[in-house]
Amino acid sequence: LTQYKTNKTFFIPKEALNDKNFEKSLDSFMSDDRKITKMIIVLKDDPYSKEALSTINKINAEVSNGLKGNDLSDAKFGTSGPSATTKDMNDVLSRDLNRSTTIVIIGVLLVLFFVIRSFWTPVFITASLLGSYYAAMFIINYIFIDLQGLEGISSFVPFFSFIIIVALGVDYSIFLMMRFKEYPHMSQKEAIVTASKHIGGVIIAAVIILGGTFATLMPSGIILLSELAIAVITGLIVLCFVLLPIFLPAMIALPDTLVKLLSRKKKDALNIEEKVI
Repeated sequence: LTQYKTNKTFFIPKEALNDKNFEKSLDSFMSDDRKITKMIIVLKDDPYSKEALSTINKINAEVSNGLKGNDLSDAKFGTSGPSATTKDMNDVLSRDLNRSTTIVIIGVLLVLFFVIRSFWTPVFITASLLGSYYAAMFIINYIFIDLQGLEGISSFVPFFSFIIIVALGVDYSIFLMMRFKEYPHMSQKEAIVTASKHIGGVIIAAVIILGGTFATLMPSGIILLSELAIAVITGLIVLCFVLLPIFLPAMIALPDTLVKLLSRKKKDALNIEEKVI
C-alpha cells in the first residue's frame, strides 16, 4: 500500500485479482454478485463524540466527491455504525424539533388569539414560553457540560422538554388571562396586577406539584431522565416566578405607558409653544 500514500489511485495486478486468497477477501467485503462492497473504518475518537460525528460528515463528503466523474457516479452509498446512527438520529431529532417548534408556536398563537381575543398579549405569552424554554436549555448545558464535563446533552431532551414546558405554560397563561378578563373596569396595568395576585397562588401550587413529580426522575441514575427533569423544572420555575409575574405584566402595561408618555410630551411641547407665543 506504499503507492496509495502518494496517489489516490491504487492499481492491483491481474495475478492478484485471480488469486484464490484474494477471492476470499472479496467474499468478506463484497456481495455475491460483486455489486455491493463495504469498507471498515476504525475511528480514533469516541464513537459518540462530536469529533466522531464530524468524521462521518467528512467520510460522506469524501465518498461523494470520489464517485463523481467515473463509472460509479450513480452508485448509492451510506455509512453505518454507532457514530453514523447517532448522527442520523441527531439530524432527525433536530429537524423534528424545528418543525414541531413552528407548528406548536402557530397552534399556541391561534388558541390564545381565540381565547384572549387580543393580538399583542398572545405574542407576549408566546415570547415568555420561548424564554422559559431557552433558559432551561442554558441551565442544563451549564450543569451537565460545564460543571459535570459531559460531551453534550441527549438529543431527546430539547424536543420533549419543549413540548412539556410549552404545554404546561400555556395552561398557566390561560388561567392568568381568564382572571385578567374579569376586570374590564380597571386599566390593563391594574387588571394584570390584580389577576396575578389572585391566581398566582394556584399557579405556584401547580408548579410545585409538577416540579416534585418530575424531580422523582432524578434519583433513577439515568442521565437522560435527570436532564429532562431539570429542564422541565427550570423552565417552569423561570416561567412562574419571572416571566409570568414580571415580564408579561410589564409588556401588557407597556402600551398604556407609552401612550401616556407621548401625550405628556405633546402637552409639554404645547406649553412651551404657548410660553414662547
